[in-house]
Amino acid sequence: MFERLSPNPTLHTPRTDDLAARLAALIGPAVTAATRLARAIRGRRAAYRLAALDDHMLSDIGLTRFDVDSALAMPLASDPNAELIRRRSDRIASQRRGRKFL
Repeated sequence: MFERLSPNPTLHTPRTDDLAARLAALIGPAVTAATRLARAIRGRRAAYRLAALDDHMLSDIGLTRFDVDSALAMPLASDPNAELIRRRSDRIASQRRGRKFL
């Protein structure tokens, strides 16, 4: 009866593949978290450099003092650059539609 059953290759994986998969499952999230944290630190440094600019220079690049301050008030693990890009994009889109964005 069991002679006619074909072996399932997924049930007979080599031990090294199993170890590598487990190791990747453990290390992968840690690497992802470290990468996100490094990106957030770089973004925060860039936002601090923007905060050192005067209001006229910020308006030249499409930002306000409030944009920079509120981006820096975000949690430390989050990237403030993403928020600054979103605010600037929203402002530009609003101006293209003919409305003033505050």
